[in-house]
Amino acid sequence: MRFDLSETEKSILELSWSRKCWMAGAEFWSQLNEQGRSFKRQTVNTYLSRMSDKGLLIKNKTKYIYAFTKEEFEEKRAAEVLNTMYNGSLKNFLTALTGNIKISPDEASELRNYLDKLK
Repeated sequence: MRFDLSETEKSILELSWSRKCWMAGAEFWSQLNEQGRSFKRQTVNTYLSRMSDKGLLIKNKTKYIYAFTKEEFEEKRAAEVLNTMYNGSLKNFLTALTGNIKISPDEASELRNYLDKLK
């Protein structure tokens, strides 16, 4: 899955989102190592290149920035999970999520209201 990330990829995106500016590979390397990670520069550059190829980062010469805001990323990741694992069916997803447990009338009403707003 395109939006299923390793811990290092998550860390790289979190750094990019927090800085909100273009960053060089050396900056990512330095920040990751300050967080207690022990990476060689080439390893970080390989991650950056692969993430750029996956469309998660945008590359401009030697600098990178996120391709999606955190909110956009989370929406795309959720849609990917829904489509990949539940054939795009919200009903199948909710059934799996709840384990087919009954919900209260208030929760059902709240969910109906929310779904009606999506129409």
